[in-house]
Amino acid sequence: MLRFTGKNVAVNSIIQPRQLHLVLSGQRLASGRLQLFHHARVGRKVSARSASTSTSSSNDKSSHASNLPPSAVPPRKHRQTQPSFPAFRPSPVSSTPESAPSAIELAKQDIADAAAKGVLRPAPHDAGTIKRFTHQAFELLKFYFRGLKAINTHRNQAAAIRSRIATGGAALSRAESRFIRTFHQDALKLIPFVIVVVVMEELIPFIALYVPRMLPSTCVLPGQRDRISAKARDNQQLVLAGNWQLFDVLRKESESSGFIPTLSLKNPGALCGVIGVPAWGPLQLVQWRLHRHLQNIASDDKLLKQEGYGRDLTLPELKEALQERGMSMFSERNSADELRAQLKWWIEMTGIMPEGADDISRRLFVLSVIGSHK
Repeated sequence: MLRFTGKNVAVNSIIQPRQLHLVLSGQRLASGRLQLFHHARVGRKVSARSASTSTSSSNDKSSHASNLPPSAVPPRKHRQTQPSFPAFRPSPVSSTPESAPSAIELAKQDIADAAAKGVLRPAPHDAGTIKRFTHQAFELLKFYFRGLKAINTHRNQAAAIRSRIATGGAALSRAESRFIRTFHQDALKLIPFVIVVVVMEELIPFIALYVPRMLPSTCVLPGQRDRISAKARDNQQLVLAGNWQLFDVLRKESESSGFIPTLSLKNPGALCGVIGVPAWGPLQLVQWRLHRHLQNIASDDKLLKQEGYGRDLTLPELKEALQERGMSMFSERNSADELRAQLKWWIEMTGIMPEGADDISRRLFVLSVIGSHK
């Protein structure tokens, strides 16, 4: 009900298990009976050594595996105490890198995609270059004008929700909470966006490429929205891949307490990158952004738990929820049940409150658990 307004789409907007490889190598011995004798003895030694290695390795990993998401816990072959979650399948990576299209080509693709989906009215088939450009500019201007009107409509709807709650009406739902939060973010972006539209609206497609956080959610084309989400997910995965040693140190230092105080973080940039929070600026500003984002996540977790751990969330909404929590290692082939299991693991792990922990410090520790695995 609150996700779409007119033709403008509001953007409200796992760890793969470690694979243990045991490589055993032998030595070529002499020929004849002595060779057969040695092969028999070496075979027995290797079998015993392999059994000993696997036993010690399983003992070392058992305590840490309990902290992993469902898909990250290696299944036991000898005994199954609970239904196992299907392992996450990584997206196939192309061996031949594709050339990235230019900004102008991406802008043209976004306009063509919006026209195909009915968001923008397509240009006449017999239109020339100048007429087509003028038509597209006029259609974009109308689209942005509708988006600005939608922000005002959202303001009235948010006020009605708050009034209902203040008068003792129905409790706030998760969808309504996210709707109000998105409206507040759009309202802060309104003035600079209006200036850009009035001065030079042709810059908006390039802003969507390089400064996507500047755009209100009601003024984003479908292609731009998908690209912004994909780019944010790629950045999160790069941070996870490049900082796992740092996360591992954080996890080991705080494993006994089970939480990480925010003020103890001297370099929170990696944690900000995992959850998609800007890491530029002074340390106090970065810590404030990190604290604010995790506080919003804590409130969202409580609403999700009340609503059955995301039982009614769609597949795109589940992906968005996991991405906001730094758990972006999912594939396009993962089902909603697999994603929902990961979301439930996060809610249950962050719901465990050791002595001295709070909502923020506990979530920082869970983030270190997620990031400490390759």
